[in-house]
Amino acid sequence: MPKDRELVLVSLLHEATRIANEADDILDAGRPVINAVCAATGWPAGHLCVPDERDRRVFVSTDVWHEEVPGEFAELREASEEMRFPLGAGIVGRAAKTGRPLWIADAARDRTFVRGHAGAVIALPVLGGGVVAAVLEFFTREPAEPDPGLLEIMADVGIQLGRVIDRMVARQALLFGSRRLERILDSCVEAFVSMDEGGMITAWNAAAEKVFGLSKEEAIGRRLSDTIIPPRYRESHHLAVGRFLTTGEKHVLDNRIEISAWHSNGYEFPIELAVWAVRDPMTGWTFNAFVHDITDRKRTEDALRHAYEHEREAVSRLRELDVAKSDFVTTVSHEFRTPLTNVIGHLEVLTSGDAGPLTPAQIRMLGVIGRNCDRLHALIEDMLTISKVEAGVFDLELRETDLHEVLSAACAAVEPRAKRRGHRLVLSAQGPLGTVEADPEQLRRALSNLLVNGVNFTPDGGLIELGARVDGEHVEIKVRDNGVGIDPDERPRLFTRFFRGAFAVREAVQGAGLGLAITKTIVEGHGGEIAVESLAGHGTTFTIRIPRERPLWL
Repeated sequence: MPKDRELVLVSLLHEATRIANEADDILDAGRPVINAVCAATGWPAGHLCVPDERDRRVFVSTDVWHEEVPGEFAELREASEEMRFPLGAGIVGRAAKTGRPLWIADAARDRTFVRGHAGAVIALPVLGGGVVAAVLEFFTREPAEPDPGLLEIMADVGIQLGRVIDRMVARQALLFGSRRLERILDSCVEAFVSMDEGGMITAWNAAAEKVFGLSKEEAIGRRLSDTIIPPRYRESHHLAVGRFLTTGEKHVLDNRIEISAWHSNGYEFPIELAVWAVRDPMTGWTFNAFVHDITDRKRTEDALRHAYEHEREAVSRLRELDVAKSDFVTTVSHEFRTPLTNVIGHLEVLTSGDAGPLTPAQIRMLGVIGRNCDRLHALIEDMLTISKVEAGVFDLELRETDLHEVLSAACAAVEPRAKRRGHRLVLSAQGPLGTVEADPEQLRRALSNLLVNGVNFTPDGGLIELGARVDGEHVEIKVRDNGVGIDPDERPRLFTRFFRGAFAVREAVQGAGLGLAITKTIVEGHGGEIAVESLAGHGTTFTIRIPRERPLWL
């Protein structure tokens, strides 16, 4: 290659490089590069093809043409504009498919070239992002054999133009990413706000518009401190930003805090704020923040706090009333107990005849008085027991106890009441029962309560059974009757203090609803448990299981 021609081609490559560095678009770069190539090679015409926007596997002609003599290649231009070049079809399609420059020495003799040209045709692919993004096409007036040196230079020109494509792709990707991020932020439920290191707002999403009452157009470009920061915090804000920019010291950055913000309508409201900073080498620091309006949450918290305080005061008052009630019950019970004891003592004197003979009518009346005194005495003892339980001073005195004696004592205590109703009271024990660690008086009381319960809820002439057996390390005691049974809906409340079932209320059965609650307390105080089985109309069975020896935790 002659020296001067080599210099011309090197100059062409430099010119193509300069154009590629300055251009932002392949169409903008294509025209001056085609002009430079034609000027350096003497080729009279050049042309740019790009992928079709509807199908990028097909290349089409553009209006980027160079003609040394205007109108000389008018027929070729018209034919090119009507053509479409799929990958592999025609010289344009083959160059796009292979990614290599192609040279047709005589288009008139090449069956693949159908656009009616008689000279040489050169196709130069432009690669960007790993794919062919454009094809430059050049034409001569006369046939010309391929020039390898020229093709090499042309390939370098294509590489330089590819840099334009790379920048276009990067710019489009950046634009797409920016728009995608903007759409994500606009769909975010939290407000997003950004400001540059000069303090100006640079980003403002849809949620921020709702939170602060300013549109994006109104907010962008405004000073952030004057827009969303309450006046009392603005000086501190300026000092904190300045300190961070000069020393890197940070307090709010990279933390989530609760603070007040400023609304466009001129009032403060509570927010939750998360701030972070990003440094760009070109533009400097950007401060980003997610802002969540917590006004409703704060109102809810305040309401809950007030409700809690009110509830705590109510609970404290109820506790005071409960203590007063317990003290009152204890005092009244003691006050009743003393005169009642005197009444019972004098009643015993009268009944025994020590005060003189009694007529049958007087004996019957004294019997009624005695039974009601016993009823009052039992009620007072139950109320005192409940008061001790509530005060935490109900203690059992466990000792070695003959279980059969306790069972017999419980039956003896209830037998008179059972006889008055015509009931049969049966005591049965399976084998020797031996002894247990128990409070005999309280265990007898628990069993008596269950037996009385059977007497009260069994029609006259019924059967009440008290049985016991040893079951390993435990003793199992059952109280069974064939009475009215218990409604399934009432069982969960059966051992609740002062609970009286529908039958007891309807039939005016004696009792205050304390017997079963006390029984359960006594059984659990022995480390045991109580269960109930009942079928309405077919009786009830209470089962007590207590350990034979004192549990370690008692």
